[in-house]
Amino acid sequence: MKKIIDIINDEIRDTQKGIECLPCERVNLDHERYSEYKDADEHKATDIFEYPNPGKDTLQTAFIPHDIPSILKYFLDSSRKTYKIADLKVKGRYLPLVAGQVAVGVMVRDDNNSINPNRRFCHYENVIAFPDEISNDDDRKHLANSISSKSSTPFQVIIYSVKEDRDPIDLGVAKIMAHMAGMELNAVHELSNNSLLQSNSLLVKDGPLRYKNLKGHNFDITQFRNVIGVSKRFRPSFTLGSGRKKVDVGVLTSSLEMGERTPVFKTEEEDKFIGMWYLRIRPKNQMINQLQGIIKVECYAIDKIEEEQGLNSDRVNTISEYLLRERNVTPYGQDYRWATHLYPIFLAESYIKSCMFSNLRFEGLF
Repeated sequence: MKKIIDIINDEIRDTQKGIECLPCERVNLDHERYSEYKDADEHKATDIFEYPNPGKDTLQTAFIPHDIPSILKYFLDSSRKTYKIADLKVKGRYLPLVAGQVAVGVMVRDDNNSINPNRRFCHYENVIAFPDEISNDDDRKHLANSISSKSSTPFQVIIYSVKEDRDPIDLGVAKIMAHMAGMELNAVHELSNNSLLQSNSLLVKDGPLRYKNLKGHNFDITQFRNVIGVSKRFRPSFTLGSGRKKVDVGVLTSSLEMGERTPVFKTEEEDKFIGMWYLRIRPKNQMINQLQGIIKVECYAIDKIEEEQGLNSDRVNTISEYLLRERNVTPYGQDYRWATHLYPIFLAESYIKSCMFSNLRFEGLF
């Protein structure tokens, strides 16, 4: 089997003069310093976004008996591994070639309360991010076909734009992250187009609802009517409210008792409105600090009424009640995020990671 770097060199030697792909030490780009509270994207949130306005900082969530079927039926998670696998000499620049494995998994809860992957909506792709200095659309398609056929491993070729004020490695990783977000979006559209997402069969998406600037993907917010985003971690210094009512998230959420939630706050992403609230799903006396055991929940405002008045309190309470019931079973001892890790999401994450090549095998392709 031919190495991918050799395939790339063969292709660019014939089509692009003065460009060379050079081997380098393989570097896994996913190792980062541990951060207990981290969110990928925080947006300004100043106003209460719930009707009727609860008029208080904490609201009690009811406990739903386990014999009542859950409205949380589908669970989506995505994962990626990224690597610097080569260097490119091109037009006087020395730029990285970044490769990755990207996977999206959807779990479904059946009538017996068993949770299994729905393989129809699970997708895995290998990708290589080239700088735009080397490739146009025709080159990209030709490279992808050559790499896939000659290495016997399918690859998608994507392009990152080189910017003078940004580390090109970060740009390559960001492009792969955007590709993963596009795969998530496609999975939501598939589920919605097949009429699987209803008011009694919601999709829980791991992480915040952030789908801006996805070129080539037709974002339809109405398909997110029955989708909620749940984040395991958040930034406690993020400020909510305005004026004299301004308060850090850590101050507001640390006062939550078991089963209590905050009001819904309004946040924006471009021209879209998102309702965001925090819910405690673990007793404080069983946690190692005051903020452990709290999740952040998000829903898009879909229609004009929600955009103008905010999310309906009854719907927010219902969603919170069923999320609270998800606190057991837990991945305790298997994941340091166990206190906020919903078990079906943990299963989705475990499943998609099991579909990926090991680092050694993937790096060996190059």
